[in-house]
Amino acid sequence: MLNFLKSAGVLAVAALLLAGCSKSSSTSSGGTAPTLAAPTFTGPSSTSASADTSFGATYANSVAGLFNATSAAYLGFYSGNGTQSGNTWTWTYSQGGFTATWSATASGSSYDWKLVYNGTLEGVNYSNWTALSGTETTDGKTGNWAIYYPPTTVVAYQVTWSTASNGTLTGTIVANDSTGAEQLKYEFTNNSDKSGELKIYTGGTVLTLDVTWTSTGSGQWIEYDDQGVEIGAGSWT
Repeated sequence: MLNFLKSAGVLAVAALLLAGCSKSSSTSSGGTAPTLAAPTFTGPSSTSASADTSFGATYANSVAGLFNATSAAYLGFYSGNGTQSGNTWTWTYSQGGFTATWSATASGSSYDWKLVYNGTLEGVNYSNWTALSGTETTDGKTGNWAIYYPPTTVVAYQVTWSTASNGTLTGTIVANDSTGAEQLKYEFTNNSDKSGELKIYTGGTVLTLDVTWTSTGSGQWIEYDDQGVEIGAGSWT
């Protein structure tokens, strides 16, 4: 689970970095800009005080927070009206010698969006570097984005989510190494009755943690080694 903690920490830092950019000044004009809503994931509620039995609940809530922190960071770029040209809206944020340009292009019932860096940020020089790209439906129920290793074209994280007609929300985070090879995958499910499941895979295919919980917040977890052999399990109330 150390790999999970490391990867989650890196993605959370990336989200906070983008959130910091969203607090900078921006230009605003034109018609009504896109208003998008990111998904909100929730983990199980638990009153268990045992570190052993609440292990699964802790990880599930951590991954839910990871989804939400990342989403909240990107939402800052959509506030207010951007500069409109045709069906594309653009927001520009500047701080010192650094500029972040965010754009959203309407395409049917969805928006294609991109975040581009120029200048110097934390000692790294950028020249029209795409930090993030993706697509989201106008109602925010389905979307995907790719977050890149700076300042390269290698995808560090691929995030997707979808909301079914019955209210079930599913999301996936794929974490890659610096070569683009898949290291970890997190699959999260929120059912409409507040039950859910988290699955964590290593190498994209080996299940290492499976957490399930009921609508009341109780649940169980099973942990596996990289050969698929069960090495731990527990439950909580």
